[in-house]
Amino acid sequence: MKALKLSATLMLLGTLTLGMAEVSVDTEIDAIQNATPQTRVGLVNEFKQTLSTLSAEDRAAAIEQFKASMQANGKELKTMTQTQTQTQTKTQTRERNRVNQMEQTSSMQRTQQMNQHQTASNVMQTGRTGQK
Repeated sequence: MKALKLSATLMLLGTLTLGMAEVSVDTEIDAIQNATPQTRVGLVNEFKQTLSTLSAEDRAAAIEQFKASMQANGKELKTMTQTQTQTQTKTQTRERNRVNQMEQTSSMQRTQQMNQHQTASNVMQTGRTGQK
């Protein structure tokens, strides 16, 4: 009977420890993901210490969970970077188009001024030859 109670107590304690370890691992992984690069190093070191206290099976599961969350985070970061790059490209294209339009407008204005000066010059020359 004592052996049965002892076994039940140990199993209950193991289950509680496992449950707390999962919560702790989840919390630590979330903290690592949300941390700044400076604090991330310390949090990863704490996570390693937590891993060292887990059983081999729990450690393997925690490492897989950590890898999966980091890969998901990496994909999210890659998607954000792609979106930012696309936005920058669109902005640069708009700016180039705007500059090209300004250059075309300026060129057209110069051409108009040259035509006006040439027309005025022709009128003045025609007027001089007509007076003689």
